[in-house]
This record gives sequence, structure tokens and C-alpha cells, in this order.
Amino acid sequence: MKALRTKAGIDKVYHIRMTKLVHILATLSLVTFALLVFADNKADVDLWGNVGFVRALPWQDGYHYTNTYSYTEKESAWINHEWGAEYLLYGAHALAGNRGLLALKVLLGFALLAIMHAAMRRAGVSGAVRYLLLLLILSTIGYGFSTRPHLFTYVLYASFVYILMFRPMSSIATCIVLPLLGWIWANLHGAYFIGLLLLLIHGVFSLRGPSATRGVPARDAFISAGAFIALTFVNPYGPHLWEFMFQSAAKMRPYLSEWGPFNPAQHFYEHVDFIVLVLVSSVALIFSPAPRGLRWLILLVLWLAAGLSMRRNIPLFAITAGFVVAPHVERLAGASLQRITRQIPRGLLAALMAVFMFGSAWTAWTKNKVDPLEIEIDQDRFPTAVIQFLKMNDVAGNALVFFDWAEYAIWHLHPACHVFLDGRYRSAYGVQSIEDYFNFLYLGPDWARAIDDYPTDLVVIHRGNPVYRRMLEREDWIAIFGDSIATLFVKASRHTALIRAVETETALLPPEIRTAHFP
Repeated sequence: MKALRTKAGIDKVYHIRMTKLVHILATLSLVTFALLVFADNKADVDLWGNVGFVRALPWQDGYHYTNTYSYTEKESAWINHEWGAEYLLYGAHALAGNRGLLALKVLLGFALLAIMHAAMRRAGVSGAVRYLLLLLILSTIGYGFSTRPHLFTYVLYASFVYILMFRPMSSIATCIVLPLLGWIWANLHGAYFIGLLLLLIHGVFSLRGPSATRGVPARDAFISAGAFIALTFVNPYGPHLWEFMFQSAAKMRPYLSEWGPFNPAQHFYEHVDFIVLVLVSSVALIFSPAPRGLRWLILLVLWLAAGLSMRRNIPLFAITAGFVVAPHVERLAGASLQRITRQIPRGLLAALMAVFMFGSAWTAWTKNKVDPLEIEIDQDRFPTAVIQFLKMNDVAGNALVFFDWAEYAIWHLHPACHVFLDGRYRSAYGVQSIEDYFNFLYLGPDWARAIDDYPTDLVVIHRGNPVYRRMLEREDWIAIFGDSIATLFVKASRHTALIRAVETETALLPPEIRTAHFP
């Protein structure tokens, strides 16, 4: 009997220790998977602008209030609705180079993960459901998780939802913290108006009385909304920031892929995680016995519609699902998942977690990467050789550059070269310039206006652009250099010396680069 008791005691201790090991490995595997999502090191098309546009504070010399990088609208006002985030990105790069940028991106990602994890724990979601849902949500928000100002919106949006849903502080603190977060948001990224909409929606639904919500009461929500509005006017542009946001929100961007609608047939493999999350959310909300908070259900549906109409909103749907759907998944499947996990031997479960953890860590370090701690420029996406050719030969002029490359060109060629249009789009350019630019690239009506009626003397376009063949037919434009994806055209009457240097093989040619790093 004593031997049996001893064996039972040993088995119990072993089970307890293995259970703790499983919990530790589950946490580590979630962290390494998050690192896999957050640590992508490929340069985004807007990275050069996001790091280089703001190198001084608004009250200092060197801060740009006008469109100084362009030759089409050089004196027009530039409402930089991302100035604060761009200054932080510039600071991270100035302090620690590419590693600083990657560290800031990963830090923002883990802040977002921490908020969602805390929300699920506070809602009573079990470990198994938290683990699986967070893996799915992380995978979904991985779309577009590049080094850009909208990462601040993800974190601030999640912070607003958490405070409104769980009310972790007193009324006075809430009415101070939420407006201050709104002020910070307004100076970091243009999507700050989402915070105001959250406050108003929450306030309206909370009018039904204290029993209608466990979160922030209506009075606090409306006070916070009023203070939010007042504080958001404290920005470098004053009321003009709100004016710009109203104008910008009404403009579609049909030429930008992330602004396009979600197409299940075209985007299935790229967004299979989003599809799975939508299915899981639908099933949980339909069949869960838990009460459905109408405000949060409406919010989830609104973000689903926004994600379907513009793919850039898919991560915000995923974040919302982490708050709204998780309790319903718990009520529907939490007990079953716990039974299943209890039936799996602890040793096997620990081994599976360890394999997943090491697999995620290895993939995060090696997937499509040569230098994991550097930001790499994909030379199949950017005209590295063409830009180097222009730089090495001290070419100056007005350059119409393919949209995705314009900020890359600004970083390396300004002030010798100014661009027709770049990724700042409506924040710095008028409707006519934008229309003429895209009509040129895609052979729209009066497509030649961009090179005939503007002082354009350099053109760098993708060989896949419809206008490429038309440019080859123009006798007043000469194709003098190209790489695997881009061709440089120069106006014959303006760049005779460069044309002669190319013909006589005296022009400087860029060396072959196997791996290019930002910038």
C-alpha cells in the first residue's frame, strides 16, 4: 500500500510539473509566433517617407508644412496626419538604425497582444481558447503589419475598447485618460476619429442605464468624447486636421491594393486566416448561450463590413473579434477544449508545444530573410539599380516615378530631384494632379498630360505599367537605363549630356548588389 501511495504521489507531482511546463511552453510558443508575425523585415513602400519626412518637431526649423518634395504642387499645404508617428520612427532609426525600427514595431505588436490577452482573461476565457484564438488573430493582423504609423492606431484602438468594455479605473481617471489618449492618437495617426466614434457609440448604448453595461457609463463616455474633440484640435494644423480627415475619408483610392475590396477568389490564400476568423466568429455568435452585447456586436459587424470593402481594415476586425468573440467561443467550446486537452498526455502536449515554439522561432529568424536584424529591400519590388544610377551620375530634374517607388526616390534623390506624386496622396496633392498622374500610368484620358503639360523631364516606371510601351514609341523621350523591373526615360531636349555619356559608355553604372538594406 505504501508503495502504491508513493507511486501515486510521484505521478501527481509529475502531472503538476508537466502541467506547469505545458503552460510555460504555451506562453513561449505564443510569444515566438507573435515574433514571427511582428518581425517581418521587408521594407514597405512608404517606409522611406515614414522615416524621412519628419526629422524636426513642428515648432522647429526643418518641419515641412508645404509639399516641398514635389514639382507639381510645391507650395500647396501638406497636412501630415501621421507626423508624430513619423517623428518616432525617425527617432528610432536615428538612435539604433534598422534594429531600432524593428524593435519599435515588435514592441507595438507585443503591446497589442498584451491588451488582447488581458481582455480575454478579464472576460473569463480559458487558457486553451485564449491560446488558439490569439494565434488566429495574430495571423490575421499579420496582413500589413509593417513599419508604418497605423500600428499606433492598432494599439490605441485596443486600449480604447479595453477601457470602455471593462472600466479598469475610476470615472475621474477615465475622463482624463481617454481624452489624453485621443490627443496622442490625433498626433500619431489620422485614424484617431475611430476613438471618438467608439466613445459616442458606447455612450448612446449606455443610456439605457447602469445595468445595460459593465463598462464605462454614458456620462463618462460623453464627457470623454467632448474632451477628446477639444484636445484633438491641439495639433500642428489646428482645425484643418479635422477638415482634411473629413475630405480624405470621402475619397477612395482605387489604385492602392490595400484600399481595394476583399475578393474571396483572388485573396483566398493570402487571407485564409481572416476567412477562418469570420467563420469562427459567426458560429460562436449564433450558437453561444452567452448574452450578446448589441453595441459590441454592431462594432464587430461594422469592422467586418469595413474589412470586406477595404482590406486595410482586416486587422481592426481581428482586434475587435479578440474582445467581442472570445467570450462566446468560451461558452460554446471552452469546456470541450479543456476536456480534450486533459485527455492528451502532458508529455506529448509539452513536446508539441516545444516543436511549435522552436518552429516559430526558427521561421521568424529565417523566413525570406538574409539579415534578420536588418530591414531588407526586395530588389524584385524596388528599382535599386535605377535610383543608384541617377544618384551616381548626379542627375537633377523633375521625376515622374511609379507610385510605390516615389518615397524611395525622394529619400535618395531629393533635393536634386522632385517627384510628380508620392504616397502622401490626398494629404499633399490635389485631385487634378492625382488624376493626371494615374491617367498617365494606366493610359487614361489625355494620358500624355503628365509629361507634356507639366515640367517633367525624368520618368521611372514599372515595365508592367500600361504606359511603358507608349513611352518607348515617343521620340522625344529616351530609355537610357533599366533593371529587372524598371526603366528610366529622360527627356531628350533636357538631358543631352547624360544621353551622350550613356552612348559613349562614360556614364557611371551601379555595382550589382545581392542584398540591399534600408535606406
